[in-house]
Amino acid sequence: MISLITFGLPALLLAAAAFWMRPRPDGVPRPSNAVATAVLLVAWAIAIIGFNPLVQDAADLVTRDLAKLISNALMLCASLAVVGFLFALNHDPAPARAKLRPRLRLLALTVAVMSAAFFSTPADRRWSSPFTNTHWGQAPVTLAVYTIAYVAFMGHATYDALVQTWRRSTETDWRVHKIGLKAVASGCSFVLVYLLYKVVNSAASLAHVELFPGGPRCTSPVTPYRCAFSFTAPLTGVLLITAGLTVPAMLWPLAKRRLTAWQRQTAQIMAPLWQDLTSVDPDVVLATLGDDAEPDLVLHRRTVEIADGILSLEEYRSRAVKRAAEEAVADAGITGIEADAVVEATVVAGAIQAARWGARAQYDPAPLADQGSAREADLGKEAVWLRLVAEQYTSNEIVHRIAAAHQPPALDAA
Repeated sequence: MISLITFGLPALLLAAAAFWMRPRPDGVPRPSNAVATAVLLVAWAIAIIGFNPLVQDAADLVTRDLAKLISNALMLCASLAVVGFLFALNHDPAPARAKLRPRLRLLALTVAVMSAAFFSTPADRRWSSPFTNTHWGQAPVTLAVYTIAYVAFMGHATYDALVQTWRRSTETDWRVHKIGLKAVASGCSFVLVYLLYKVVNSAASLAHVELFPGGPRCTSPVTPYRCAFSFTAPLTGVLLITAGLTVPAMLWPLAKRRLTAWQRQTAQIMAPLWQDLTSVDPDVVLATLGDDAEPDLVLHRRTVEIADGILSLEEYRSRAVKRAAEEAVADAGITGIEADAVVEATVVAGAIQAARWGARAQYDPAPLADQGSAREADLGKEAVWLRLVAEQYTSNEIVHRIAAAHQPPALDAA
């Protein structure tokens, strides 16, 4: 099972890295964080391979427990890759590189200390030696130095990841991204459990106490029981951190296409209302857009122009039309925001008719809908609201019936 996990997951991660670095058609540039994402995926793929029994057996043929040194060093590199990825997300390229350089130097120093402690420990006193397995409380101090160096760097990297994750989570409104950041935080907690295990085990060794006996290499994720802390905890952290950072990024192209389709559809739904408003007040049109304009720009402009058009007809908003629409909505059992949209669409339809007929301005115009207060603060919410109004304006029978019943000159007397 361990062999399957430690070969299958790296294959998936490397495939994902290749996906991010693939050439784009028509010379389209890669996303700005593509390189950082690919480095993250490759680093974790290599780190997980370091836990594979075949790889560990091959390394241990060189010298006892060399596999431990290699897998630990790869884990440190992978943890720094997470920090580098988060720096790339939260900072411009130059500041991100400046923040990463001292951590690279610290990584090199940590690996050097671990290597020195490892090779200065006699092979017959290392972790898997019969002596250390049976007398863990008498393990050489150099093994404790090795652990301290490893835990110090990994703890610092975990703290970095938590800080960056928290900063990013407060800035994003995308729900999938928030879920991903929560997964990263959960992964960091598993890493902290692993680091706590290392600290407690080393402290027990210095106190000549055996809390986690050595024994054979892990045969499953939880046997011997120390493997729940030494293997399963860091591997779970790896999976959560990698998934939390990469899955939202991989879903972004799909979300972008979905958003673009919604923007295009919304602009089309708004078109009849926009045409009628701009026909009575052409001045609200900012400028003509070409056929190749981006959907978000078209929707932005259409939203602003419809809102300005409704405001420009404020003096024609009839309270009589509003009361009739409210009564019709209540009789039809329509409630909530849909009812507000029907009433607003009816009032706007009446205002457009009055402006076309050159009717007198209302002495006491009907107020704008309550949702109008949110339009100034959030253009996205404004677009959603005006889409609802435009849908009712085009297709609702109440709007058409009441607007027809209040045509000028009857509207002048309202």
